[in-house]
Amino acid sequence: MSATVKTETKRIVDIEEGRAFIVTDLHGDWDAYRRYRDRFFELEAKNQADFFCVLGDMIHYSGPEEQDASVDIVLDLIKLKEQHPEKIVCVLGNHELPHIYSITLQKGNEFFTPRFEKSLGENREKIVSFFDSLPFYLRTGAGVTLCHAGATAAISQKEGLERLSHFSHQSLLEKARESVTPDERPSLMRAMRKLHNRTYNEMARNYFDVSGVEDPRYDDFLVGTVASSSNPDFNLLWDALFTRNEKEYGRQGYKVILESMLLTLSKEYNHQRFLVSGHINVRGGYEIINNIQLRLASAKHASPREAGNYLLLDTQENLKSISDLTKNLGSVFS
Repeated sequence: MSATVKTETKRIVDIEEGRAFIVTDLHGDWDAYRRYRDRFFELEAKNQADFFCVLGDMIHYSGPEEQDASVDIVLDLIKLKEQHPEKIVCVLGNHELPHIYSITLQKGNEFFTPRFEKSLGENREKIVSFFDSLPFYLRTGAGVTLCHAGATAAISQKEGLERLSHFSHQSLLEKARESVTPDERPSLMRAMRKLHNRTYNEMARNYFDVSGVEDPRYDDFLVGTVASSSNPDFNLLWDALFTRNEKEYGRQGYKVILESMLLTLSKEYNHQRFLVSGHINVRGGYEIINNIQLRLASAKHASPREAGNYLLLDTQENLKSISDLTKNLGSVFS
């Protein structure tokens, strides 16, 4: 079977023919990444898989710094995509998003962004450009949509699908940079100091590995903060990438959102009936939500980690129920 990927829009990619090998939320775990990557190429050599699909959150290891392979994983994916442009398909996750905008990401007392920013070094432009290019949704001929975080009401808003389809991070950043005039810049920096209780100079150095006021990236934190503050387009994307699914809306409320999003994604395309995503911890390697969504956990979000799964999806298969997806789950840890 030949593999066909259509990219009619930048942010929604259609995979119409082929078998997708799907993993998610590797979070800088090199051992898990290597196992999945190698298994994909083993299956591809046997003509059993066509696409290696990584559904976001490739980065931000929560363990010791010396074990954090976030940059190595991204560089390897970039290299593989250069070698096999149609075989490697990655999706933007909420952990990649802050590095496009030079803003921080924090959970409790854990700051995720500074370590990764410091480790970028000479690879910064290559990696950030890669993140900037990533789609948000993958639609398949089998009626299964793939994304990072799950369903969101944002995509069903008026023109929500169109706005996400043609989303430009750089357009938002350029407009923000234009708005940071010499007259406005000092007051904006003072406002950020008041908000964070730290000087702007200290935050730029510690959060983004900026060398000082002469560094070309010195204003990036300021510009990214402006671009991401009260901007309706950014808020739309934020809602899509940070949705907490049924934990946020309740199971019945989330079912309505899930069905509505799949219906919206079906416009002018094959009917989308099921969703596959990651983003949230599960006991074992997967969970079924409302008989419509498969929540996949490939490494960090699986409990235990070794229960993590990949999904092998025939993108043309006529699926009768969500259980047809679970039959095609596999492990690289056993």
